[in-house]
Amino acid sequence: MTNTSKPVIGVSRCLLGDAVRYDGAAKPCRIVIEQLGQQFELVAVCPEVEAGLPVPRPPVQLTGPAGRPRMTGRDDPQLDVTESLQAFCERRIPQLAGLSGFVFKSRSPSCALGSAPLYVDGKCVSPELDGLFAAALRRRYPQLPVIDECGLEQPAMRAAFIRAVQGGER
Repeated sequence: MTNTSKPVIGVSRCLLGDAVRYDGAAKPCRIVIEQLGQQFELVAVCPEVEAGLPVPRPPVQLTGPAGRPRMTGRDDPQLDVTESLQAFCERRIPQLAGLSGFVFKSRSPSCALGSAPLYVDGKCVSPELDGLFAAALRRRYPQLPVIDECGLEQPAMRAAFIRAVQGGER
């Protein structure tokens, strides 16, 4: 992926301070920027922007059955960006084969690790799904160490992730 001697990890782009979220905001994560940025080569990924969605954009959420969720508009249920996200995953995930780990944005319909809410008929039926991109990346690379920014805030989880990325716990 790069010509650095540091391990390379993917990071949800908004955690690096880039204003790519649906509302045009960023969610910079100090631990990612200051600590992981010193130890690892960081590769920014924003599935929604890379799938062609604009900034700002209408908010989306996961809807439908848990086994096959769709990414649809929160305010406009007719908006369905599922196929765009799936096409992005098919195109981009093979390019990430050299990663040693990934840091995801929690509660994101594309990047959450077990924290994306799932809605059916306007009601949250599960707060514990993976986002579409996170799920696809984990299916393709099941041994890849992954964490979200909430996990990084827990010293033991952060240390375990760093050891795994460095090859100590695969």
